[in-house]
Amino acid sequence: MVIQAQRLVRDRHWQDAGRLLRERNIPEASHEAMQENLATYLAHRQGNELAPRWQAKLERELQTPYSDEQVQQRIDQLQNNLKALLDELPAYPSQLYLTGSFSRGRLGANSDLDAYATLKPEHLKAGFDSFEKHVGGGEACLVPFSEKTPGLNRGNLLAAGASVEVDAQRIGQPGYLREVYQQVQDQRSQRKETSQLFEWMTGQVWSEELTPHQKRLRMEEGGLTHHAMALAGTMAGVPWINSLVYATADLFVTQSHL
Repeated sequence: MVIQAQRLVRDRHWQDAGRLLRERNIPEASHEAMQENLATYLAHRQGNELAPRWQAKLERELQTPYSDEQVQQRIDQLQNNLKALLDELPAYPSQLYLTGSFSRGRLGANSDLDAYATLKPEHLKAGFDSFEKHVGGGEACLVPFSEKTPGLNRGNLLAAGASVEVDAQRIGQPGYLREVYQQVQDQRSQRKETSQLFEWMTGQVWSEELTPHQKRLRMEEGGLTHHAMALAGTMAGVPWINSLVYATADLFVTQSHL
């Protein structure tokens, strides 16, 4: 696997990340993936301050360092976790997207795996049961959506900012997610992902203090945010308008969809 850090600019964020590693006697040569992830978090500094979400990620990485080989092993482990979740469903999803750190090319050995699954309406309850059971567990998690709400589904991917579509039927194939992650790495060209406004909005809409059941209810019940994402997603599917929608979304969270 290629370590993307070799192709991104080794700027002050990269250098500061290396300093953090050296302070903890972590060898940079075998921890390039970790150094790149730290550089990504540091790239979101405003002055010398990090938003709470990025600060928490930074501290988590430093508390539990990992080598480049451990990142590859983690991808295989998460693939097995995802296969187990898919096997819990009445049927495999018609569409399956990976988001979060995987789709951003900054997955570490401490990362979990966020997936969006498009299900038949009659299978949504099983999907939400799986979500509530596994969300926040530190492994893999499926966010269920109905095949009948393409606008909402697309809107959620816009809000995620980055996604990569995978073949649910190939999740049982050894090494499949390593191949997909290599493609994500090959396409990665920048570290900065979110704006200050996005960080504030995320904190208002999706608090980390919510319990798994509360998160489930928030998705099931919808609300104003739910309808706004559905509208944005519907417009993103309209020719001539979609480029404007993606450009606007890009101001909040960098869009990258494979």
